[in-house]
Amino acid sequence: MTSSPANVEPSFWHRLLDRQLTRRGALGTVAATAAGLTLPVTFSGAQAAANNGGPVSTDPRAVSPRTLPPFRPIEATNADTLTVPERYRWQILAPWGEVFTADGREIGFNHDYVGFFPIDLLEGGRSSTDALLTINHEYTNALFVGGNTRERTREQIEAEMRAVGVSVVRVRKEGGEWKIVPDPRNRRIDAFTEIELTGPVRGSTAVKGATTVRGTVGNCSGGQTPWGTLLTCEENVDGYQKAWAGSGYDALHQGWVTEIDPFDPAWTPKKRTAMGRFRHENVAVTVARDGRVVGYMGDDMQDACVYKFVSRGRYNPQHRNANRTLLEDGDLYVANFGNGSWILLDYARNKQLQEAKDANGKPLFTGQADVLADARAAALAVGGTPVDRPEDIEIHPRTGEVYVALTNNSKHGNYFGQIIRLREDGDDWTATKFLWEVFAVGGPQSGFASPDNLVFDPYGNLWMVTDNSDLSTNPIKAFHGNNAMFFFPTEGPHAGRAYRFAVGPVDAEMTGPVWSPDGKTLFLAIQHPGEDSESLDKLTSSFAAKPGTRIPRPTLVAIEGFPGWRNA
Repeated sequence: MTSSPANVEPSFWHRLLDRQLTRRGALGTVAATAAGLTLPVTFSGAQAAANNGGPVSTDPRAVSPRTLPPFRPIEATNADTLTVPERYRWQILAPWGEVFTADGREIGFNHDYVGFFPIDLLEGGRSSTDALLTINHEYTNALFVGGNTRERTREQIEAEMRAVGVSVVRVRKEGGEWKIVPDPRNRRIDAFTEIELTGPVRGSTAVKGATTVRGTVGNCSGGQTPWGTLLTCEENVDGYQKAWAGSGYDALHQGWVTEIDPFDPAWTPKKRTAMGRFRHENVAVTVARDGRVVGYMGDDMQDACVYKFVSRGRYNPQHRNANRTLLEDGDLYVANFGNGSWILLDYARNKQLQEAKDANGKPLFTGQADVLADARAAALAVGGTPVDRPEDIEIHPRTGEVYVALTNNSKHGNYFGQIIRLREDGDDWTATKFLWEVFAVGGPQSGFASPDNLVFDPYGNLWMVTDNSDLSTNPIKAFHGNNAMFFFPTEGPHAGRAYRFAVGPVDAEMTGPVWSPDGKTLFLAIQHPGEDSESLDKLTSSFAAKPGTRIPRPTLVAIEGFPGWRNA
């Protein structure tokens, strides 16, 4: 159960959650917990993508599910290295500070989401050995970027602004090793890059009349579109207003989903304001039966909501340029888990938004631009359900169900988190009704805590990495060790059971898991190793340090030893 301590008030969400867990305990199976929820072997919807939207060489509908992991699970550890099972190996790729462009730009700091775009993708290819990778860089650490933890200098602020955003980098497997290779598309999108605003907020007073803005920051997770672009999600953007004072940074211009075309450096990145402004963790993109594009998103903070965007236009696989405009216009919804409904966040069509007022009786919104620019306030005004830090959301490639990682919520005594899944009415991702259930609960009994990024393989197995932060106030470290990666069968007798695959270095998260299309290489970001170091003389980690130094570096790693996907 998630019952809160006596001195912590349980939220509406936790009362719903306890009701589901009580029902699950009574019925005895994960698959039977939500009333009327049944799980078919295959899904009849349009497009449910494994691999976070990255291409795979195997159709999930053509394979039989595997209900046991393809590795021998490992134990928890506090070692300052990346620990993986026997017969698996890893290499460092694209660490912070490595020069990778013709004009001398460096890989950014604190790698997060990773997108895999086969170099031949636009020709219909699925290369597993040559690709453009997109790497999000979520935030910086003043100790390592500038070495100054007190008052930032102008030079340090500029260095930090150039270390966030996204790296587009070409990689190729040569002689059994992955290498960065020269390419005119290798580039950095950072806090100085010009980006266009699109959608209802463009030019409005909510963004001070802006039509173009400077930079993308707080780049946490993201998603890949069926037309081969990156969606990078801007999460914790408000703190930079003080940290980068005097730089011209404006938080109102951040907090959106930004679309970037890795194949076309001349295409100006676009902030898709129709998808709302909040602490975007990621966006899971799929195509509904009628061709509309659907994106599921979470607002990564305590007592925040889950959202869904539905485009008005329809996807056409033959017209990539037209598809690159699909996210300009659509409907944004927020989830109400009390009655299993999606509530429309549209000022003209939702009277609650028109009548919403603040504590002084002043209208909260005057139009749709206001609603989208403060989607969190709009969601709460119409009855969206605040939940426990909704981080990653992904779609099961075989059942079409939507899995949501709820990391934790210390406000209500939930230190371990849980994973839930929901099923849309009629297996239609554009539906306004859904059923939901608890898939897995963190804690000593399950061996994991604080679920974060998710990725499905084509067999429908779920792979999850953890985000155990604020360890001084929760009881995780004793049983969990360093942040880890787990494998979960979603079908069969072991559904919902966690198997530990990897353990990261000291203080680090592992983020952004994505496979090569053949399933033989897993790319994984190692974020903020040694983050709790007091000084350069008292480092807690030296992971991925340059030769001759001990300063840890965020990096990408390529893990190999996987058998790859097979149609059996």
